[in-house]
Amino acid sequence: MSPYLLPLAFIAVVYFAMIYLNERYGLFADDHFPSTAAKVAAYLWLGVLLFFLTLEVTASARHVTTKSELARMPFWQLFLLHAVLAVFLLGWWLLTKRPPIGKFLNLSGGNKGELVMIGFAVGVGGWAITMVVALLVAGILMASGLLPHKPEISPMVAWMATLPLWKKAMIVLSAMTVEEAFFRGWLQKRIGLIGSTLLFALAHTSLGQPLLLIGVTAISLIIGFTFYRTKSLIPGIIVHGVFDAVQLFVLIPFVFRMSGMGALS
Repeated sequence: MSPYLLPLAFIAVVYFAMIYLNERYGLFADDHFPSTAAKVAAYLWLGVLLFFLTLEVTASARHVTTKSELARMPFWQLFLLHAVLAVFLLGWWLLTKRPPIGKFLNLSGGNKGELVMIGFAVGVGGWAITMVVALLVAGILMASGLLPHKPEISPMVAWMATLPLWKKAMIVLSAMTVEEAFFRGWLQKRIGLIGSTLLFALAHTSLGQPLLLIGVTAISLIIGFTFYRTKSLIPGIIVHGVFDAVQLFVLIPFVFRMSGMGALS
């Protein structure tokens, strides 16, 4: 059986369920399509995105990128999926009467300074909670034999640990804005916290690191709940940025050095 069959079947169920729920219950109630043709075009646009991402994520999860491949990989390639998400959001915005960007992405309203401070507070607390949860879950999985006691650091994580500071900063800025705009500002508003968190975690399987995926799932739930409570994307962007910055600038380099791994050749 093809390894792509189950992921494609899963995303097909998600896709057609979204269409059905919109036609029956107004899942896309925040969107105002100017015509039936525009709505059908939006459905097709969504299908292209979901099936493309499924193929890309499945391919990445099946193939663990080697050190030599990473050494040859152009830096811009890291932002390919972010570019796809940004293009999708632009297309959806154009198909829905081009509403104000602030409203479309939930950036308007509220005290911006207060929302930023909430983001920093939740970011620091959320990072601590995420680490505790990740360690507890990892301990349970190790005790049950589902996770090795000394998991290897994936080449992708090791490679990211050796990047110069400006490249790490670009990764953080791109992730905190584009990923939050799509997974929270667009997706969570339509399919809810659990569904968006599940897809967010699946989109990060290319990291090839189970412990990081546990952390990604935990912080996604925290960000999603913050978005639900504040109705604003701003705190989530800050939380995401704080989490990724601590991981990339502090935790991953520390673990990388403690492991004694050498630089990529």
